[in-house]
Parts: sequence; C-alpha cells; structure tokens
Amino acid sequence: MKSKCLFHIGCLLLLPALQGNAQPDASAAFDSGYVETGNPFALHLSVPEHYGQPDGADFSTWKAQFPSENILSQTGWKRQGGRWVSDYTLIAFDSAQLALPPLRIGLPGGDTLMTNALELQVLPTPAPGDPAQMLGIKAIRREPANLIDYLKPLWPVAAGVLILALAIWWLLYDRKKTGLQAGHPPPHELAFRKLNALQQKQYWQHGSIKTYYSELTHIAREYLEHRYAVPALETPSDEILRGLMRTDIPAPFISALADLLRWADLAKFAKGTPPAHFHEQAFQEVWRLVEQTQLRETFTDLPQPTPHHP
Repeated sequence: MKSKCLFHIGCLLLLPALQGNAQPDASAAFDSGYVETGNPFALHLSVPEHYGQPDGADFSTWKAQFPSENILSQTGWKRQGGRWVSDYTLIAFDSAQLALPPLRIGLPGGDTLMTNALELQVLPTPAPGDPAQMLGIKAIRREPANLIDYLKPLWPVAAGVLILALAIWWLLYDRKKTGLQAGHPPPHELAFRKLNALQQKQYWQHGSIKTYYSELTHIAREYLEHRYAVPALETPSDEILRGLMRTDIPAPFISALADLLRWADLAKFAKGTPPAHFHEQAFQEVWRLVEQTQLRETFTDLPQPTPHHP
C-alpha cells in the first residue's frame, strides 16, 4: 500500500515536467541560429495537415524585433510531408541576441496554435579591414632600405599624372563619341522606353507568362545595374538584393523587388504561375522604381514618358 502511494506521488511530481517538455503542434525554425545584419534569412513555419490550411501567422509578438518592413516575403501555405508549411524571408539590421516568443498561427474556424519559442544571434557584418589582421598573420620582418625604397614614393605621383592625362584625353577627344550624342539615353529613359514597348506587346494577356516576366525582370535588372552600379544582369536574385542593401535605394523597393524576382524565377525556371493580379502589379512596381529613383538632376532637358495602361 505504501509503495502504491509513493508511485502516485512520483507521477504527480513528474507530470509538470512532462507537460513542460511537450512540443507544440505548430513548429517554427530558422535555417541557422546565427545571421549577419543586412542579410536576408528564412523562417520555416509548419502545422499538422489535419488542422486544415492555416489563415496566416501573427507577428505582433515580434514587432519590436521584426516590424512589417523587415518581413520581405512569404511563400504561402502548401502541403509537405503531412504538414502545412510556409516560408518567410526576414531581415535584421541591428546586432543583438534575440529571444523570440512563440508565434500565433490562425486556423480555419477561428482556432489558433502557438509555435515554439526561438533564439537568434544577429551578428554585425564584418567591416573591411587589414587582411593580415583578419587572418591572424604576424607582421613581416622588413629588409634594409635600398634605392627602390626611396623611389617608391614617386610611383603614386607618376600614376596620378598618367590618370590625369588619360582623363584630359577622354574629355577632349572621346566625349563626343559617348553619352547622348552617341544615342545612349540615361538609364531611366531607356527603362521607360522598354516598359512602354513591353506593355504594348501584351504578353501576359495572351498567356505568355514566362516571356513577360523574362523581359520585365531584364528591364529592372538593367536599370539597377546602371543606376546603382550593382552587377544585376548576370547575378542571382539573392545577391542582387544583398548588393542593393549597400546602396541608397529606399528600403520599400527592396521588398517589392524580392517579391518580383521570386515570382519571376518561379515563372521562368520552375514553371510556376504568379497570381493573375500580380502581372499588372509587377509592371507598376518596376515603373514606380524607375520613376522614383531616377537621377533627376541629370539630363533635365529630356521629356518624361508616361505609362500606357492597357
């Protein structure tokens, strides 16, 4: 009798610990517990399939660490391995050790599920420095000075004279062969011309979705490469976004470009189809990007084109 009482008492003492170790039905996970400031990273949410397709995730408990502009994109909910899964792309700009509370996920019928809590270490992006110090290389012992050492200070002067001579030559003899006189319009005017031409072709209206997004993203990439000196024409989408974060482009355009490039990649390489309403929206986002980021102080005598809505 005494042993039975002790058994029941032990079960009661273990019950809170077992409940505390129980895992929530909804799951949240990062690809890594460490990220660098300014680099997008992924958050994966999942819910068991039998609950039905979730309505969405409530990020209000993360608002202080991740306001809405820091949530760059979402894939939407899809079935995978007996669960509903959705991936979010986030970005953090301040280094910190984050302890993130559970997220609330809405279910059909008004029910909700809570995910597990998460921790994330946001590290500052390393600043450019001395490569030797970064690699931990010890200082090299210097040899005794010689004649070459005394001539070295003159090399920058000689290089400066050569660069100045080349600059004068370019200004005097080559400038007439470049710029507007050679038929090269500024980046924003070229983009407006191509956007108007693309709209006249009506690709997506006739079902040529892949062709439409190929030309639209090429126009956007070409403009970004010439406007912000970012190698965008032959660079993967993620690297373009990272490069733009180091420029003065307004942050809202980075989020819009992330959505456009993601849907365009699906349409071009994965035979995906963006939502019908997104076709015109994507065009307007590229138009707004060019319109609001063009260098207006340059080529002020050029006429401003206007969009032709279908």
